[in-house]
Amino acid sequence: MCGIAGVVTWNDRFRITREMLGAMSARIAHRGPDAEGIWLNHDQQITPDHPQVGLVHRRLSILDPDPRANQPFTDQRGRQLVFNGEIYNFLDLRRELQQLQPHYTWRTRCDTEVLLVAYDAWGEKCVEHFNGMFAFAIWDPHLGKLFYAIDRMGQKPLYWTAADGAVAFASELSALRQLPWVSNPVDAAALLAYLQWGYIPAPQTIYQNVFKLAPASAGTLSSSGTGLTTYFDPNAVTTPPGDGAPRTTRELVHRAVSRQHISDVPLGCFLSGGVDSSVIVAAMPRDTFGQPIQTFTVGFDDARYDETTYAAAVAKHLGTEHHQFVVKPDAATDLPALAAVFGEPFGDSSALPTHYLARETRQHVKVALSGDGGDELFGGYTRYVATHLAKDLPMRARQLAAKTRPLWKNLPDADPKSAVARMKRLLESLGLPPAQAYLSFLRLFNAQQIDDLLSDPRSVNDTTERQFIGMFDRFAEKSGRTCAALAIDRLTYLPGDLLTKVDRCSMLHALEVRSPFMDHELVRFAAGLSYAQLLRGGRKRMLREAFADDLPDWVFTRKKKGFAVPIGQWFRDELRPLLRDSLFAADSFAASHFRTATLEKLVNEHETKAADHSQRLYALLMLELWWRSAR
Repeated sequence: MCGIAGVVTWNDRFRITREMLGAMSARIAHRGPDAEGIWLNHDQQITPDHPQVGLVHRRLSILDPDPRANQPFTDQRGRQLVFNGEIYNFLDLRRELQQLQPHYTWRTRCDTEVLLVAYDAWGEKCVEHFNGMFAFAIWDPHLGKLFYAIDRMGQKPLYWTAADGAVAFASELSALRQLPWVSNPVDAAALLAYLQWGYIPAPQTIYQNVFKLAPASAGTLSSSGTGLTTYFDPNAVTTPPGDGAPRTTRELVHRAVSRQHISDVPLGCFLSGGVDSSVIVAAMPRDTFGQPIQTFTVGFDDARYDETTYAAAVAKHLGTEHHQFVVKPDAATDLPALAAVFGEPFGDSSALPTHYLARETRQHVKVALSGDGGDELFGGYTRYVATHLAKDLPMRARQLAAKTRPLWKNLPDADPKSAVARMKRLLESLGLPPAQAYLSFLRLFNAQQIDDLLSDPRSVNDTTERQFIGMFDRFAEKSGRTCAALAIDRLTYLPGDLLTKVDRCSMLHALEVRSPFMDHELVRFAAGLSYAQLLRGGRKRMLREAFADDLPDWVFTRKKKGFAVPIGQWFRDELRPLLRDSLFAADSFAASHFRTATLEKLVNEHETKAADHSQRLYALLMLELWWRSAR
């Protein structure tokens, strides 16, 4: 796991210096503290036939810590590679490549070299051979071409920007902004998307003319033009699973965990005591580096958000060496650091506990497996059940919900986890078409709230929602609205929110986190599961049946808590000064973009418990903290 960056320029106005590359490297140093590599091909006159190329790499040593594996890594043809991530099947690929290229002399035993040799053997099709999480760029001097790609599910990031004859890329936005020609205003459409979803979907970023690669993207760049392709669809079904689906689920989970268990350094696993993380631990080999499996959980002193008791019980059942951290959050200090590492506003408050868990886990291991993605593959969210139930509700029930709206709309819902809050979300969705109904579960601010908030809402053209609705309707026509909801989440929420959160929060502490549920064979299999296979008899039916003999029954039946912190209560107590000082400062982002009266209403309603605006206020606070860090 590492950080990468680079610049390719055919224009002398955008000349690269080692100082620029060093500044980019410093911004991603936390991603790779073990080694630094900077490569610049020349500092002579730049022409279309003689471009200048600079590459940067920060290394976190996981496989083959030998310095010969440091990057940028070059082959016998002078190609240069910078690579972030892991190729889990690299040993199998190496054996295959040894047959294809018997005269090649291997210098290391790492996946970096396998990647570059695979490119030599298969060209741009090499990405189709990889099982892993990765973002990489290869400069081929003979072709005068840059080839770049990220993994199928978008676990590893790659941002890019272009000027007149120059392109730059990096693992994090802050590295790009070290270049003197990268100074971009806020993108109004991206801001709208952020207010809607709490994150900014690819390919947009918060900046104009700065973009992020979407999952499964592979592209080329040369003086003659650019090309971009998508080489994997997580919702494309090859063979629909049959009656043996639980057995196949078990086999694929074990295979994914086995692949991702490879490491030359100590490895552990996050464990919340919920279904997904418990299944991953249950599938791990019992003996790791001659020691029991190490598991890690973080807890808080608020019982509504603490799962340490469940995690400890699963750890005892599976015989792991368990590490439990009960932290006293210092959110006023930690939130600015998180805002900076995301490089753009990111409104998921579960980033805070993820940050704490990664920080504490890194004291013991360099690599941790996680259960991320289990909900989106196997139907873990209550909104999937609600989407199915809404389909079967008679028209009379919908009409009754609409008529009684004045009664239930104003019921107090200061606790977002309360039954009242959940009921109101369901009732709000009943009168909407299926696509809009599902998106109402995902929205942070609805259309009316955004109009009330923005100083000039007419200046923004909303395209994101129309794209979501179009995708949902196409999936629903093919496989039903519940499976459409999962398909939408696999394309949007999963890479844009969850996987982004895990990458930034873990790499802030130089911890590599691997997610076996993101194995592309497992993803493709899950995409073919029907509603009955996913949710009949309760959520995550396949995982329940596949691992019933490995885990206690209560793991599959207890109420889902989610990975969260009591941010709503903090905004009424210890974080109240930070929230108010940030939102209502004279030079704040809000002062120039939002209506003060609307902000005052949101804050006052939350503080008096007239309504729960915890996630909206968190998103607005992180927007402000990002604004401060970016100036």
